Amino acid sequence: MQEISTVQEKTILIVDDDRDIGEALQYVIAAETKYRSLWMAESDLALLSAQHIRPALILLDYLMPVMNGLSLFDRLQEIEHMRGVPVVLITAATALPYTALQERGIRILKKPFDVSELLALFAQVLME
Repeated sequence: MQEISTVQEKTILIVDDDRDIGEALQYVIAAETKYRSLWMAESDLALLSAQHIRPALILLDYLMPVMNGLSLFDRLQEIEHMRGVPVVLITAATALPYTALQERGIRILKKPFDVSELLALFAQVLME
C-alpha cells in the first residue's frame, strides 16, 4: 500500500460531477489558499483514490449520479485514515436530510455561493 504523506494533508478533495463547479473551486483554492486541490467528477473514483490520500478537507456535491454525497461520506468513513477529515456538502438541493448531516458533523454550503463565503468556511473548518 502506498504511504499516505503529510503533503496530501495540504490538499482539498473536491467531488462534484459538474465540471464548471469543480474547475471554479480548483481556481479559488489555487488563487486564494495555501492548499492544493484534487477534483474528481465521479464518486466511485473518489472512493478508490481515498485509499491513497488523506486530504485536509473534502468538498462533496450532494446530488451526483451513482452515489450521492451522503452515501459517499458514509463509505469514506469506512477508510480508517479518512475518519476525522472535515467534510462540507455543497448543494443546490432544497430537500436535504439535515438530521443525518448534523449527526455526521457535515457542514453545508448552499449553491450558489460567493467566494468570500467559501473562503470564510475554509478558514473556519481548517482552523478547528
